[in-house]
Amino acid sequence: MNLSQIEAFCAIADTGSVSEAARQLECNRSKLSMAIKVLESELGVELFVRTGNQIALSEVGKAIYKDCESMLITATRIRGTCAQVTEEFAAEVWIAPDDSLPDSVWQGFIHQLNNLFPNTSFNLILASCGDLANLVATQQVDYAFGVDYERFDDARITYKPLGKIRMMSVCSASHPLTKIKRVTDEDLRKSMQAAMVYLNEQNNSSLEPFSRRHIGFSSFEFMLNTILTESAWGVLPEPLIRHHLREERLAVIRHTYGLTQEDYCMVSLTGSADNPAMAWLADKLSDYLFDF
Repeated sequence: MNLSQIEAFCAIADTGSVSEAARQLECNRSKLSMAIKVLESELGVELFVRTGNQIALSEVGKAIYKDCESMLITATRIRGTCAQVTEEFAAEVWIAPDDSLPDSVWQGFIHQLNNLFPNTSFNLILASCGDLANLVATQQVDYAFGVDYERFDDARITYKPLGKIRMMSVCSASHPLTKIKRVTDEDLRKSMQAAMVYLNEQNNSSLEPFSRRHIGFSSFEFMLNTILTESAWGVLPEPLIRHHLREERLAVIRHTYGLTQEDYCMVSLTGSADNPAMAWLADKLSDYLFDF
């Protein structure tokens, strides 16, 4: 039994597909299938139940999954520690923020990071808030930052709340909803909604459209532009829209859930070594959010 076999087992278990697991691991499908056959032979059990094109964990597979996942997390931590000793640690960091904070905030922080940590290259990949955890879990990025609607139970990732971010139900200042003293659920359901959608397959009730008619976007900025230009309403983070509210281009909808709060989190791989640059960034983001 080796780590490659364990990685293959966990990847297939997570994706429910040999093809998708092979794509994520960037390896040949036949090689992945062979790794599982060798592992099953060595353990003397069947780890998956195969029905046609469907594959699912067997009872034994379910029983050992958490232990196998823990082995991969430990291996990642060991590699990180060794890389740190050889001064290769954090030579390049991939960061995925959502767009709940203004672009200017991120540009300012990244420029400061570049000056404070000149030996590290920082790559910023804008992502939907619903996809942040998956990007870290699948190691497509090292860290992610954004609104945390619902934390998924995944041993591979760790959430660190950096502060609260206020989410506001808004519409344009000229929208008919602004003329209603007390907006009801039915009023919202009859109005076009600009809603958040994302690629992660896990269902998230917090992001399900409230209205009967909606346009889905993976970006708060796209939602904002639609709300400003179309007869639509939506839920947006306060830091992104504060200046629009001050300029009275947007109005807060007078509804029971017009104002809510969500955690703004840093998402990282469980067991990963501490990164001083990310610790600095987390502190700066926390200070920024405190003003809201």
